[in-house]
Amino acid sequence: MLVTLLLLFVQQTTAPAPAPADTARLVVANRTVMVFRSPLGALSPGDRAAAALVRIDSAVARNRDSVDVAPAAEGVLVRAGGVAMFVVTPGDAHTANRDSLTRVATTAAGTLRLSIRDARDARSIQAILIGLLLALLATAIVVLLFRGMYAVRRMLLTRVRAFAARAAPQLEFRGTPLMRANQIAKIARHTVNWVTIGLVLLVLYIYTGYVLTRFPWTRPSGEVLGHYLTTTVLHLGGSILRSVPKLFTIFLIFAFTRFATSIVRTVFDSVAQKRIVIPGIHPDTAMPTRRIANALLWMFALVVAYPYVPGSDSAAFKGVSVFGGLLITLGSAGLVGQAMSGLVLMYSRSFRVGQYVQAGSIQGTVIELGLLATRLRTPKNEIVTLPNTVVIGSAVTNYSAPTEYGHPLLIYSSVTIGYDVPWRRVHELLIQAATGLEFALKEPVPFVLQRALDDSYVEYQVNVAIDAARSAELPALYAKLHAAIQDSFAGGDVEIMSPRYLSMRDGNKSTVPVRAGDAGGGGAAPAAPTVPAPG
Repeated sequence: MLVTLLLLFVQQTTAPAPAPADTARLVVANRTVMVFRSPLGALSPGDRAAAALVRIDSAVARNRDSVDVAPAAEGVLVRAGGVAMFVVTPGDAHTANRDSLTRVATTAAGTLRLSIRDARDARSIQAILIGLLLALLATAIVVLLFRGMYAVRRMLLTRVRAFAARAAPQLEFRGTPLMRANQIAKIARHTVNWVTIGLVLLVLYIYTGYVLTRFPWTRPSGEVLGHYLTTTVLHLGGSILRSVPKLFTIFLIFAFTRFATSIVRTVFDSVAQKRIVIPGIHPDTAMPTRRIANALLWMFALVVAYPYVPGSDSAAFKGVSVFGGLLITLGSAGLVGQAMSGLVLMYSRSFRVGQYVQAGSIQGTVIELGLLATRLRTPKNEIVTLPNTVVIGSAVTNYSAPTEYGHPLLIYSSVTIGYDVPWRRVHELLIQAATGLEFALKEPVPFVLQRALDDSYVEYQVNVAIDAARSAELPALYAKLHAAIQDSFAGGDVEIMSPRYLSMRDGNKSTVPVRAGDAGGGGAAPAAPTVPAPG
């Protein structure tokens, strides 16, 4: 089937195109020797072709295979065995230049020489038998090649399964398998199969061209197949050889860039670790500055290497590059916004990895400050990812920052107490609750602020200084502070209750917890009498 398709293709390729009405083709042994485009005296182009064909048949019969060219008054003669076969006129070659006319005649003479050989072989039983024997020998060799390729393929597939079983455990990244054995085997099996198919097609192509050239009637078609294969191989080989210097230049460019980025990494790592000082670069911004410097270096390397990429000067390559750049430009608007927000966060040094912050309504420890997003780990070990544009657009509170300035962190809580309780008593109870906390610093001492004087109550706020290094424990510390406030007020027989609630109590008992051994709750209001249900 494949051989039939190749033959049909070659026949269509080698078949002479229809000649215009005022031209005539001289075809000998399936080869177009000459196209006559102008009359010669009283002879039309068709008459000239017919007369030349008769003379060539005579030359073949008489074994006149020595072909040459000679000047003539009308143009250039093409001769076989010293006898003129036809003449190439300026009208046939579309030129009056003698050199150009001679080149056209020489080309026609070369084609005529091959045509005479093929025509002579077509009449030779010996040449046909030799071609048949060579074709049979080539067929036997191809069959043996196919059997050998099939055996090699089976051996490779057997070894592929063993290789996949050995390679799969080694293809791991931090304990996670990248590929399973069956996936490796499948990829390798498909590779072997496609390589085998490619080799089979190549062998069939060469075999078909060789067999066609063994017989004079199909020799032009076989030569076309061989010419295509040779031209393609030479073109690819020439392209590869011409690309070697350019590829070497690209390699040097990227090798130098890699070396430059390693130097940049060493310098900025030293700045981040405070081993060296570069004016204008803070240790916290050393890493993002290093990323920007590396990005600029690689962009510069791409710009310099672009002209050396094979095919970069072609219109197709330029069109694909422009189209790809357009897609990236349209699709990366949001990405660029996120990246710019990330750079703002990095260079503003609002927070860094390991600090406890609040962004919007989310509190947590910063575990990653990336170019596109920031990740927080909440006190409940929830990992929250916030786009950098969201972080930039919200207020960020850094609870760990005071340690950098040698300041403590203040935690605070508020209670509302009615005017019937002396404010000094409330201050005393709040200070008592704060000073009893194990995490409270001695300096500055806890203090109370009266935040507001409402119509029916006073809002008191107790402030406690803690070490900012413990900011990640804020939820637990606030819980302990609130518990201490409740214990302190319960021990002092003071309700944490506003008069608005008292006005609706209707005789219910006090909300102060009953202490152990004190049935009445010390200072608490007596229990309300039980009211029987109606009916």
